[in-house]
This record gives sequence, C-alpha cells and structure tokens, in this order.
Amino acid sequence: MPGTTVVQGQTASTEVIKRALDNVCFRDEYEVTTHVETDAALLASTSYPEYPVKTVETMDAVFVLEGYLYDVDDEWEQIRSIGPELLDKRFSEIREWLINRDGDFLLTAYEKETGAVSVVSDIFARLPVYYTTIGDDIVLSRELKFIRDLAASCNEPLESDVLAFAQTLLFGYQLGDQTLFESVHRVPPGAYVHIDGNVQVERLHTHDFGTTAHADRSVRENARSLAYRFKDACENRDVDGLPNVLSLSGGLDSRAAAGGYTGADISYTAATFKKSNGGNDADVRFAKRISEALGVDWERYTVERTETHQDELLAMKQGQNFLAMAFICDFLEQLRSRHDAFTYVTGDGGDKALPDLTPSRTFNSERELAEYIVDVHSIFNRTEAASLTNVTSERLIQTVEERLDSYPESDHDAQYVHFLIRERGINWLNHGEDRNRYYCWSVSPFYAPQFFTYAMNVPAHQKYQNRLYAAFLAELDPALCEIKDANFNASITSLQHKVKQFGINLITRYPAVKNTISSVLKNGGNEDLSAVIKREFQQADEVPFDKTAVTNVIRNHEQYDGHEMYNMITLLRTINYDTDLVTQSRPKSVVPDRNS
Repeated sequence: MPGTTVVQGQTASTEVIKRALDNVCFRDEYEVTTHVETDAALLASTSYPEYPVKTVETMDAVFVLEGYLYDVDDEWEQIRSIGPELLDKRFSEIREWLINRDGDFLLTAYEKETGAVSVVSDIFARLPVYYTTIGDDIVLSRELKFIRDLAASCNEPLESDVLAFAQTLLFGYQLGDQTLFESVHRVPPGAYVHIDGNVQVERLHTHDFGTTAHADRSVRENARSLAYRFKDACENRDVDGLPNVLSLSGGLDSRAAAGGYTGADISYTAATFKKSNGGNDADVRFAKRISEALGVDWERYTVERTETHQDELLAMKQGQNFLAMAFICDFLEQLRSRHDAFTYVTGDGGDKALPDLTPSRTFNSERELAEYIVDVHSIFNRTEAASLTNVTSERLIQTVEERLDSYPESDHDAQYVHFLIRERGINWLNHGEDRNRYYCWSVSPFYAPQFFTYAMNVPAHQKYQNRLYAAFLAELDPALCEIKDANFNASITSLQHKVKQFGINLITRYPAVKNTISSVLKNGGNEDLSAVIKREFQQADEVPFDKTAVTNVIRNHEQYDGHEMYNMITLLRTINYDTDLVTQSRPKSVVPDRNS
C-alpha cells in the first residue's frame, strides 16, 4: 500500500532502508517522502501525487496523517489538538477522540526529544499496517513488501507461520493480528502503538455487537435514520475536489452507495467491469438499469485477469489479497487512464451493516459455534487444510474458539456477528479496498461510524430477509428496490428473493448439506491451475505444506474448484516472491518542505 513507514534502530543502514522504500514505488509517479531522518530513526511515506499524506511540525513533534478525517473542517487543527495526548499517552482522551472520528486514517507522531513514535489506527483498521523487529530495529509499515525486503537485506528473512497458512487455506485470511509470517503482526483496529526501544500496543476501542439500542423503533424509522446518516457519510467522503467514480455492480451494496451519492447531490460517474468470459453479464445488465434510474453517467469496461496483473497484485499485497482478483487491477488501470486522479467509491461493508448476520441455528457452547464457523466458511475443508499443513483439525477449531473468547460479547449470535466483521471483514475484505489505493483513494460510506454503529444496533429480526435493507433502499430511491439483484435474479422485495435467501439460510444451518452441494457443483480446477501449483511448489525452498498432500491436489485437480486452487496458488507464490523485484523504474527520494 502507499503510505507510512517507520524504522527505529541502527541495524539497517539508511541506504538499505531507502532502497527498500524505492522498491515499493509501484508506478512512475510514486515518490518517497522523508518526514524525519536521524541517526536512530526514519519516518517516511510512499505515495503518488494525490494520495493523502499530510505533515504538521510543532516545537515538540512531527505528525504525519495518512488518509482523511472526513468529519472535520480543519485536519491541521485536529492534529495539533490531539498531538499532546498522543505524546503523553493519555489513553482516555485519545479514546474519546478516536471513537468520535469518521475517517480512514493512520496518524503517526514522532517526538523530537525522545525519538519515540506513537501511531493511532482508525476503529476499522481501514489502512492495514504491520510491525515487527528486524535485528535491533523496530519496523512499522503499510507495506509488507518493504518489511520482507528489509529483513532479507539484513540477512534475517521472515519465517512462514504454519498456523496462519493453515487458517488462510481454510478461510482465505488469518485470524486476529496474525500475518503469514511468524514475527510480523497486524496493528488491530482502534489501537495505539508506542515505539520506543520496544513496541507497546494498546487497544483503545473494541466493537461490541451485543446490544440493540434501536429495537424500540420500527423498520421504517430505523431505515429513515440510516438513510440520513448514509447520505451525510457520502457527502463527507466527497473530498479534495477529485471526481468520484463509483464501482457499480448489479448487487445491493453498490446501488445503495449510488443512491446515497445521488441523494446527497454529489457528482459522480458510475463504472462497471465486464469479465471477458461473460461471468458477470447479469451485473452489467442491472448496473446499466440502476444508472438509468438514477440518471447518472455510466461507463463499462472489459477486464482480464492477466499474468501481469497477478504479478502486480502479488507484489503489492504479498498474499493478503486473493490473486484471482487481479482483474480489478486491470479495471483500476483503465479507470485511471480515463479519469486520471479520482476518488473510487465502493459499497464495501454493506453486506455487514444491513443484512441479518446472525447464524441460522442455535449453539450450546463456543465449541459448537467454532465448528460451525469452520464448516460454513471454509474454502478448503478443515480435514484438507489440516492435511496440507500438518496443523491438526482440532488446532484449527481451537484458534476460532480463542478468537470468539477474546470478543466482549457472551451471546453466541453476537459472537458470530463479531467474527464476520472482525475477521472476515477487517482481516480479509479491507485488503481488497486497500489494493485499490495503489491506484486511487478508495472510500465506502458504509464504514462511517455514525452509520455503522446505528445499523449494528438494529435488531436481527428487522434485518431478516432484508426487511431493513429494502426499507433503506426505498428511503434512498424506491427504484433501487424494483431493479433485480443480480445475485438472486430477483428484486429485493419479491417473494422469489425471499425464497432463495431462505434456501441459503437452510444450507448454512446444516454444513453437511452445504458440503454435499458444493461437491456436486465443483467445476474442477483446470490443468493450467494445477500446473501452476506444481511449478510453484517445486520452486519453493521451504514451504509450510505437506508434499504428499500437495501432490494429491495436483493429481486430483478435477476434485477442486478454482477458488480452492487460486487460494493455494496465492500462498505458494507469496512464499516464492522475490522481494527485490521492482515493477516500475525507481523514482528519486525527496525531502519536502513541512507544512506547519
């Protein structure tokens, strides 16, 4: 990701650090900006011209804000206001400031007198950032590639975390604050990180989905309140005078975003990608109808999942984004070619805020819930994930239990909701949006705290079978309810939509039925994907996979679908990635004049 990097210590030379920074400048317009450089610390950022990085220098400190605070008129004044609290570690004041902020941001403070560094992440960890120790250096960076490159340059290459690989085979992502590498950790959402010879991580905010404060209001009243907050969130995200390009599919979430921007009277262009194999023709067809109903300009682009785009996605995300999504890189490149600099608007998070996320059955224990999560949300089933990594099935279930036990909720329904948002949403889907930021600033109004918090306090029975979602769309524009949802080929208010959704709930209620249906519907991983797995496995020096189990996947590829095989390919290619690889020419590092 473009963004912030901190190195504190004296193991790595400045030359080595800057070379690693140059290696994460993925396009010609990227540049490295050095904000602080001393004998014992470097604070820098990588970015392209319109990527939001702001610097404020005071007598005591240098502050770097990456991203935006959408709900304030004067970001500079906000930084100066919260700055002393960051330096003095006044957690109660920082917490109060943080939970009231609507923004996608990372705020870093370098204290001049001590050389200590403090970092605060927003409550959804919208800008993923990592930290580790390399030699005697403490490193915090938005770029996993930078960390891997620096570690290799210091002859301390990162070791794979076998348990994290097993979890990723299972779910597509790692749980908690893990990454694919043993010594590298993710900064959690709503956290304060203090770096001063060691690393202190303090959680300032934890979501709690065990309350339903708006249960006393009707569906229509809640929908109206949500629509008001949503349009306000859309208006706040219309930043910097950049044109808005909204990614429009035929589903519900992107049409809601379009309705919000239209309702807030914000200018935007809708854009839809069409897969060259025709796999999303329904999305294209209904997206066109949505744009016509809203009276917004609409553009269509044909995209390919090329090997070049897969290489670029691997370089940028280092296995944190599924390589089968590489066609989005093609989409974003075409948008950038046509629109130059722009804000990219998505409906990400809508599938978490508005539908009923509670499980379709009850549980007597966290153990039962953990088994259900593993069986319902698995890519490779738990037996195969265990076989491929030699991590036992029991241990995989235990890791889910441990996550459930760490949440503040005691109710199993609320714990399940927390899992979907904290693990699947923040640990997986956030990386998809962050992939977009290599090309443009990416926003979603669904993650505005005032909207999200309200939505999560609406009781599940009002969300059941999309009652709340339908009422919400109607508040934005009734036409959005009438156009079919491409995922169901039915409008959200139709009986057909409800029947199909009931069928999905029935399948997830009984994981054994789901697994049986999945086995029947498998399209079979083709020989080309099998050949890639074989090639990558043979080229790897050390892999956290069992040779016999991998060979079985290669030989019996027809028993696996593309999702399973691309999941394995993503992990194998991440292991084999050459961190010294550079996709574009290296720009010159610069030291800016600081704004004060």
